[in-house]
Amino acid sequence: MYRKYLEPEYGKVAPEVEIMAPQVMDMAHKKLWRQQSDYESLAAMTAAYQRCNIYPKVMSVMTEDILCDFGNGPFRVRVYQPPEESGKGLEEKKPVLVYYHGGSFSFNSIEVYEYVCRYLCMTGEMLVVAPDYHLAPEHPFPQGLEEAYQTLVWAKDHVEAYGGDPGNLNVGGDSSGGNFAAVVSMMARERKGPDIKGQYLVYPLVCNKAEELTESEKRYGRGHFLEYRCTEDPMALYFTREEERKDPYASPLLAEDLSGLPRACIVLAECDPLLDQGLMYAAKLEDAGVPVECHVMKGMLHGFLNWTYGKSFEAMEYGARFVRGQGKM
Repeated sequence: MYRKYLEPEYGKVAPEVEIMAPQVMDMAHKKLWRQQSDYESLAAMTAAYQRCNIYPKVMSVMTEDILCDFGNGPFRVRVYQPPEESGKGLEEKKPVLVYYHGGSFSFNSIEVYEYVCRYLCMTGEMLVVAPDYHLAPEHPFPQGLEEAYQTLVWAKDHVEAYGGDPGNLNVGGDSSGGNFAAVVSMMARERKGPDIKGQYLVYPLVCNKAEELTESEKRYGRGHFLEYRCTEDPMALYFTREEERKDPYASPLLAEDLSGLPRACIVLAECDPLLDQGLMYAAKLEDAGVPVECHVMKGMLHGFLNWTYGKSFEAMEYGARFVRGQGKM
């Protein structure tokens, strides 16, 4: 195990937070299960956002879907543009955030993350590019990851047409999407790809194989929405071979060299089995000379970003300020 960026308190779940049942895919009816899961999630999130006074502004964000195909078949990339009145005019190019949705590499969609992307776009006055990448087990490691990287390349070549600044590209994501954002940053460095200015990682999954449980896995790995213990078989749908789990492109925490990566804003949930590995990754980045800001959201569970808790908006505002170059560095 690596050292932690800070020693957490390992507190209790906040009283306002509902602990929902974990999501378990129906393997016999994957497509139908995903459709139903997406519909139920979007309906619940829409109802929650409609109770917020920011709902009209969030819905004023403009979107456009583009069909891309990088070798695994077509998939959608959704571009979010802030309303004109929120910015300083069309002549100013806006920073760009390529955002990868979470879902254990195997479920969720850009629909489920509609409000996250809209809020980031609106509050950060930024362009958000969100790929609806192909999912495991139909598309196992590293197929979705390669689509994530190619979406970054696509963004560099196309965002200017939407008012985005191709010279100010950032990546972000939560959970397995945070894994993609962290690894895409490594891929861009190693492939001499697009220059990434920053990585916004929300409770990222950065280790898919370990020999012993972390303290946060012991405390929160059961009965706290995300059922996760790294010594068992998490994310089994994503991998076809055991050795893939320790590949740095699957477990960036295990990478030997993190130097030269873009600055990082890491936001973690306190009551999350992934808390400790996120803190270790923040420390390892810092030790490699990467500027890091790290925030632990008290009392929050894995997945809180999608909901309308005060901490949900606070976490997104950390990301918005970070992308605009106003974070704590």
